[in-house]
Amino acid sequence: MAKKPGKKVISLMLAGILALSGMLPLWSENGTSGNINDVEIVPIEDIVALSPTPPDTLSTVADTLLIAKTYIDSLFYQADSIFYDYDSEQIYLFGDTSVRYQSSTILADSLQIDLKNERAFSIGKTVMMDKDQVLIGDQVLYDTKSQTGMMYNAASKMDKGFYYGEEVRKVDDDVYDVDGGRFTTCNDPEPDFWFWAKEMRLYRNDKIVGKPVIAYVNHMPIFYFPFITFSIKRGRQAGFLIPEPGYNTVDGKFIKNIAFFYPYKDYADATLGFDLMEKTGWNANLETRYTKRYLYNGNFDTSIRRQISQTSTNTDYSVRGTHHHELGNKATFDANIDYVSNKRIWESSTDIDQSLAQSITSSLSFRKPLLSSYLNVGATYTEDLINNTANISLPSATFSLPSRPVYELFTKKDDTSVSNNWWTNFNYSYNVRLDHTGNLRDKQRSLQDLVWNNTYDSTGTHLINEHHLGMKHSAGLNYSYKALGWLNLTQGFNYNEVWADRDKNDDKWVRGNDYSTTSSANFTIYGIRNLPNFYVSTVRHIITPSVSFNYSPDFTDNSRFYYFGGTGLMASKQSRTVNLALDQKWQLKLRPQGNLQERKLNDILSWTTATGINLEKDERKFGNIAHNISFKPGAYNLGKTKITWGSSYNLTHNPYQMHWLNWKPISQYFSHTLSITGNAKYRDYFPRKVNQDFASYLSADDSLNTIIQSQTGAPKDEAWSFSLTQDMSTGRNLLHPENNSFRMNADFKLTTNWSLGYSNYYNVKDSRMISQSFDINRTLHCWKLSIQYTRRTDYWDYRIVFFNASLPDALKFQTKDNKRY
Repeated sequence: MAKKPGKKVISLMLAGILALSGMLPLWSENGTSGNINDVEIVPIEDIVALSPTPPDTLSTVADTLLIAKTYIDSLFYQADSIFYDYDSEQIYLFGDTSVRYQSSTILADSLQIDLKNERAFSIGKTVMMDKDQVLIGDQVLYDTKSQTGMMYNAASKMDKGFYYGEEVRKVDDDVYDVDGGRFTTCNDPEPDFWFWAKEMRLYRNDKIVGKPVIAYVNHMPIFYFPFITFSIKRGRQAGFLIPEPGYNTVDGKFIKNIAFFYPYKDYADATLGFDLMEKTGWNANLETRYTKRYLYNGNFDTSIRRQISQTSTNTDYSVRGTHHHELGNKATFDANIDYVSNKRIWESSTDIDQSLAQSITSSLSFRKPLLSSYLNVGATYTEDLINNTANISLPSATFSLPSRPVYELFTKKDDTSVSNNWWTNFNYSYNVRLDHTGNLRDKQRSLQDLVWNNTYDSTGTHLINEHHLGMKHSAGLNYSYKALGWLNLTQGFNYNEVWADRDKNDDKWVRGNDYSTTSSANFTIYGIRNLPNFYVSTVRHIITPSVSFNYSPDFTDNSRFYYFGGTGLMASKQSRTVNLALDQKWQLKLRPQGNLQERKLNDILSWTTATGINLEKDERKFGNIAHNISFKPGAYNLGKTKITWGSSYNLTHNPYQMHWLNWKPISQYFSHTLSITGNAKYRDYFPRKVNQDFASYLSADDSLNTIIQSQTGAPKDEAWSFSLTQDMSTGRNLLHPENNSFRMNADFKLTTNWSLGYSNYYNVKDSRMISQSFDINRTLHCWKLSIQYTRRTDYWDYRIVFFNASLPDALKFQTKDNKRY
């Protein structure tokens, strides 16, 4: 009599076939495998009693399988029918077979378990699933003794790609061999490109190695690699990046981005790169990034460039970095480092901000809450790259108490018993500032020059390096109230005091002060006109006239003080001035029409006029009159097109040289911007089908399922935009401006697959194009072609990039060139 199979043996055999699904993590960069020695199975005897039928009769198992008791880490299997052959020690599962262990599941047409030889087989289509990972093949063969097995015609979906293999064999715990392996990111059932390898070895959660490898496009071999390897580790991994070989007229032959990437734990990484150019030398750079949530973040980049030309050889370097640190209790520290040894290092840069930069600034800042306000301490270093001069502020500290009621100094803030008293309208403010500044004009300056040293030129009369140290206190007191229920009145007094290390008479540790008073009044008038028979239903006109009087005594003696940083005093004669201003705004309300709802256009037109009166003058007391007019009609939708336009106009004129009909402007400035955006419908008359092999096994909200989506010929909306800005400035005649320039930016989706971007900066007065750039993009299903061209006054460059949309960094081919005249 044949030995009846035991629970442990059945568990091993069924778990064995699941062990082959260890390929799932390998194909998908992630996954877990159970220990089959710990697997338990719900015995079939506990589910249904077997009928005493002959061994050659199939025994049908009822749906009572669904009421089986559940155990943690148990192995479950079910089928339409299960057959035991005790003589040959075989178990057969037929029809809609399913085996589940923890998060892993196997679906197959049929399963056979050979207890005698300790082997397991799946027959027909087999699907292995582990969480959101799927592996599909024709059949699986597994040997429990050797822990090896194979699968035929296997297919898997990993992250952004699809993998296929004619035969997959498990040769070790974490090693698999694949014959006829293919990889593609194309989601078409008949992909338009793939990489094929005759022999491929996969190291689970590590890497894939293949040889030889052929790249196919539309079934045509276009490239051959004798050997290829790439990592499939999840997350950031140390390794070499793909270098960029090429040629251009300036550098000659080059290899760029010879780089090694090294991540440190989960919050830092570094990239060490090297560029080698045939004609112009070499460049080495180190880029680092780091972040720790709620604590700090930043980056640090340094570069060294050895530049060779026909006349000279130079070595230049740059250091750039930022750091932000949370110190607790809302205190923060920030640092910004930006330094170059010479502007030459940016000559070949395609970054327009770098190539046109005339100065760079480094800074340190510390911010800490203090007395319901903030204490700010900082330092800055600004270098003029053109004249090789520098300005330093080390340190600079400020503390400000914004305007607040005086009564809060004597009562509690939440005391409502004093809120209606007249004296609660008194407010005070205070500000203190400490500054140490240095103007460094010595091209061979030392560290001592940066810190304090004052250095004279060879004549001993002019300072080359000049430093100043001082502190300024500012205090203010004002009283505000509303008279007659509509007139806003404010009176104020401001006092400033400066302590400085020296003055222009070379007196040491000097003190000075100034003070001033001000009074102001303003009110607002509202006018409303309803238009019952017009599209514009309501017009509101808001007028706000204001007047202020300012007085300060004679402080001409303060001219002996230096003005540096934010430390300075008034040094003018006695001043009594009256400032007049009239602010006007127009607002509209539009009636609903058709599908358009009622609209409000706030401040569609604004006009501000201001002038001053100097009461110290005996004649011509009025100053220049300045006007600012802005027109902002808002955005209008015309179908799927939105039009936005805005303009502003500034005019200054002398009231004593004008006529009511001829204002004779002294200066004018006009600027306007037109912006048009919209959506255009594009219909794909020949939509590509999408690979649906894995769709039924992935949940609808699965992130891996983003590629698997239906495509139809329905029209799609694609955005486009166009903007044009003009700036003009002149004296008297705006039709003959002294400066006139246009800036244009446009992005258009020409067809389903073609898009165009264009921008320029044009000097209209000189009829000269300052800069312009083109960006042409062509979508090729899962690939994209990008052509970029930039032209400036003395520089041009182009770049042609052909890259995979899913893996733009790994699968990219490009060529570029540039030249500076």
